[in-house]
Formats: sequence, C-alpha cells, structure tokens
Amino acid sequence: MRKAIVARLPGARRASTGAQERWSEWIGRDFRRLLGAQFAAQAADGASQAVIANILVLEPLGQGTSGRVLEVSVLTLLPYSLIAPFLGVFVDRWARRSILVTTSALRVLLLGAAIAALVGGAAETTLYGVALVLLGLGRLFLTAKGASLPVTLREKHLLQGNSISGGGGMIAALVGGVVGLAAIAFSGPAPALGLAAVLYVVSAAVAASIGSAMRADRRGTAALSKEVARVAVELWDGLRQAWRRAPVRLPLAAIFLLRVVVIFVAIATILVIKEQFPQAGDQFGRLSVSALALGAAGVGAFIGAATAPLIGARLERSELILVGFGVSSLGLLTLGWVASLTAMLVLALVTGYGTFVAKVAVDALVQEGMPDEYRGRAFSLYDILYNLASVVAAGFLVAFGVSDAVRTPLVAAGICCVGAALAMRSAFKRAGMLGAAR
Repeated sequence: MRKAIVARLPGARRASTGAQERWSEWIGRDFRRLLGAQFAAQAADGASQAVIANILVLEPLGQGTSGRVLEVSVLTLLPYSLIAPFLGVFVDRWARRSILVTTSALRVLLLGAAIAALVGGAAETTLYGVALVLLGLGRLFLTAKGASLPVTLREKHLLQGNSISGGGGMIAALVGGVVGLAAIAFSGPAPALGLAAVLYVVSAAVAASIGSAMRADRRGTAALSKEVARVAVELWDGLRQAWRRAPVRLPLAAIFLLRVVVIFVAIATILVIKEQFPQAGDQFGRLSVSALALGAAGVGAFIGAATAPLIGARLERSELILVGFGVSSLGLLTLGWVASLTAMLVLALVTGYGTFVAKVAVDALVQEGMPDEYRGRAFSLYDILYNLASVVAAGFLVAFGVSDAVRTPLVAAGICCVGAALAMRSAFKRAGMLGAAR
C-alpha cells in the first residue's frame, strides 16, 4: 500500500473511477460504522459546546466584547496545543477502535461532572476546564478517525470518503449545536449536556461494532511506560517526516492560512450583526442570530462536501486547494465592503465553502503522503494548526476591529488571501504538484 502511494506522482490527476462506481461498491461496513460513530460524537460536540459557548462567549458578545473571543481561544486552544502533539503518537500505537470508544466514554463521565457542577452553580473556571478537556478528547477522537479512514477505504476513494466524513461531521455538529441551543432555551444547560452525553454513548456503541481494531503496524513496540518516555523523540521524527514531504507540508500551510480567514469572517459576521444590525437581534434573538451566522458557514461547508468530489475528479488535489483560495478571495473582495446583513451571511457561506473544498483536498494529501505509522502524528499537527489559526484570527479581529461601514479588515483579508493563493501556487509548482500529468 505504502509503496503504491510513494510510487504515485504527488501532482498526478486522479481518475474519476470512484465517482462512477455505485456507493454500495466502495462504502463498506466498517466505513459506515466509522462514520456513524463520528457523526454521533460530533453532534454531541455541537450540543455540549453550545452550552459552554453560551456562557463563555455568546453572552459577552451581546455587548460586542470581541476580546472575549481571544481570551477564550487563548485559555482553551493554546493549552491544548501543547499536549496535542502527544495524541498522534498514541493514535499510532493503540488500536484506533479502542480510542474511538474510550474517548466517547470519557466524555460521558466528564459531562456528568459538568452537570453536577452547573446544578451547584459552577464558576467560569470550571467551565474553562471542561471546555479544555472536551476539546482534547474530541481532537483525539478525530485524529484517530482521520488516521483510520484510509484503513476502511481504498486510496482512490479517499477524496469521496473525506468529503462524506468532513461534510457529514460539519452538519452533525451544526445540528447538535442547534438542538443544544434549543434545549438551553426550553430547559436550561444541564438537560442539554445530558442530551450530549446520550449521543456520546451512541458513538461509543457504534465504534465498538467496527470489525477491525485499526491498529497501525508497530513491530517491536516496547512497553507503554518506555514508549511514553520516547514521545518527544517520536514527535520530532513525525514532524521531520511531514516537513520533508512537500505534498504534506504545503497543504498544511495552505489550510492554516484559509482557516485564519474563515474564523475571522465567522466572528466578524457575528459582531457586525450584533453591533450594526440590532434589529436582527430583536427579531431572531441573540442566540439565534449567532447560530445563523455560524450556520451560514456550515451551509457553505456542506455544499463544499457535495461538490468537492465532482470538482476533484477533474482537478489535481493541489488545484482543488487553489479553488478554495480563489472562492474565498472572491467572496471577501466582492462582499467584504457591502454594509448589508445579507452580504455578511453570504460571505460566511462563501468562505465556508472555499475552506471546506480546500480541506477535503488537504485531508487526502496528508493521508496519501504520510506512511501509516506516521499518520496519527500528521493529523495531530493538522489539529494544532487549526487551533492556532483560530487564535490568530481572534487576535487580528481584536487588533483591527470590524466596526467601520466599509469593513476595511475584511477587504484586506481578501487581498491577503489572493497573495497567499499566488504564493501557494508557486510553491506547488516548484514541488511538482501542478501540471505533472499535463
């Protein structure tokens, strides 16, 4: 399998054979159950995070305090980023099915403790801790899922598989968030967390039914205690392996840049709605408007999941990443300056679409470009970049603001996106990832 991957030219066009096959011919039992476990877990993530976001982020945003977003990002995402590299090492050692089951089970216990704390009048520091641990367990789950997906599919179906997995996961999280917000409105935060706990139980049960343990080949692996002591060395080795492979290094850099853009736009959209269109808040309610703004980006991601395989059948992976840059840039340059609620929502949709199209291609490139025993570490690095991108976006938002009618920062983001696209195109071409089969 690895020899076949290495033998392929990184920029070669992929045949559209998978798109022509019926789904039943390539979507097997383990893949379906992996998706079921993922979707249930991400719906639970959406519901549980809605409760925490309501208390820590959305209420402060009602007063337009954008600095609160940066504060929450720094206190939750940065600490996690310090431990995230270790997750991939364990994913490359343990049976990935066991990781999927265990992380969901641990989140059930964590939510039980959070419900007890809320009933007892939990302080914000408690919720910060819950958010941090939930994030860590959720990322460990998704890292294991990302490393497991190639085991359940043939290589030629990775683009379609990542589209279904990524798009479905996005929709599951959005649905979970909407249901969580509704549960908060009707019955309070504790029942909403209880609903999330039930979904985690479902995820654990479905993951346990996967036929393969999905364990990476680790011949000669030492005892766990000794392996833990070697984590730092292993991590450095994983980073070197990713860095030396341009088809892995360059896509990760690209998705980091696009992630900064889409998070910046998503937060800016919420702030603009609350500050410049207060009548919308009166009409829909604060939580509903926030959900609407984030949901617009989710709709764009869903459209991206539906169309990425069709576009990818005609383009190279690297060209699909550039399509994502181009769509996002066009949206920012044409809509970023328009003082309209509709324009802001469409902009969130367009950037969500562009980022997800690029993400599908990045997922496939990382999975194809890394040997199986390093995939877990590669996806841990992927997660770190995602987290840091959110912090960087929040920092830019605080530094520049979006209160002016012309919204100069959004247009400036579009210009930067164009520059990044040109730079990535040049880097792809130098690495032989463009035009290899022309």
